Amino acid sequence: MKGAVGGLAAALVVVFAVLALPLFVVAEATGTANAQTCTSGLQPVGTGQQGAGAGGGGTVFEGTTRPGDGQVIVPLDPQGPQATATWSPSQLRNAATITNVARTRSLSPRAAVIAVAVAMQESSLNNIDSGNLDSVGLFQQRPSQGWGTVAQLTDPVYASNKFYDALVKVPSWQTGALSVVAQAVQRSGFPYAYAKWERAAGAVVSMTWGTSAVTSISTGCASTGANDPVVNFNVKNPRTAAQAIAAARKEAGTTGWYRRCDNFVAQSYGWFYSGSDTANEHWQRLVAAGLAHPGDSNPPAGALLFYDSGEPAGHVALYLGGDMVASNDVLDSYKGEGMIAIVHRSDITNGHWRLRYRGWAAPSFPSAGGAATF
Repeated sequence: MKGAVGGLAAALVVVFAVLALPLFVVAEATGTANAQTCTSGLQPVGTGQQGAGAGGGGTVFEGTTRPGDGQVIVPLDPQGPQATATWSPSQLRNAATITNVARTRSLSPRAAVIAVAVAMQESSLNNIDSGNLDSVGLFQQRPSQGWGTVAQLTDPVYASNKFYDALVKVPSWQTGALSVVAQAVQRSGFPYAYAKWERAAGAVVSMTWGTSAVTSISTGCASTGANDPVVNFNVKNPRTAAQAIAAARKEAGTTGWYRRCDNFVAQSYGWFYSGSDTANEHWQRLVAAGLAHPGDSNPPAGALLFYDSGEPAGHVALYLGGDMVASNDVLDSYKGEGMIAIVHRSDITNGHWRLRYRGWAAPSFPSAGGAATF
């Protein structure tokens, strides 16, 4: 097997209408509406060959409870530093194929996470016709080692099936460390290189798996907000993070922001419009750009916190630090008021609302423009 393949796609293309990929969500620490656990180690989903399994309870949003029947758990246990990259539409389509093959085989989402992480390392999610020695395809499988012909191994569906054929024979593949399980299949010269792609793979798998796929981070319990990390965001906005936080705080108590969450956070950063139609679309674009941190419950001040609301639009709030967020609508006294409120972030997930936490992202606003009104 080939080891690391250099050169990830540098340009972000954000035509998600072409991809038609669904979204993923990440759970906060507590409550039946969330799936994140505080215990260490991965938990198996059934036998690993019984589909996605249960995914937690429903959401409560604006006084309406939505059932959690369609929820799916995508379990992650990232170990070591995690890599980020931008992904082109063709790369995301290849990841979607790998994921959909797992679904067709009724494998648990963990199988798809392992497979996509391997393909990220081996081929950067590109279906290439060459590689180290006679390695080819997404997984850099070798015809000389009995994986199949070149034509077969450059067919993403065939290659994915061959990978899963080997994966399900690995003992405890659902609960083992990703690098160990992946190496048992790949036998790479760089066995520890797969681990760094686990979080990115979970994000991409969840985009494909279903509109309410819930990523569970087994060791990622929510912080107290006492030790927020300090991050210098590598993004360009009219306002700095500190200025955006100050602007959002000044806007507290104003009304007229009903269902305008993405516009509010964009205006806090100095833009008139965010460049995205919904919070969910915004999140997808930041996932593809490598700016999202799915499942990370320790955001820095100034980060954008994204949530699944049980509706197509989703929700986003501005993290102020110290576990406090600026959010529209959450404390409205009547439907449609659209008041900006400063609340503890638990009010979003386990208080007035019960939304599912996706993760945080750097305050980037692709295609944003204009000047803020406050």
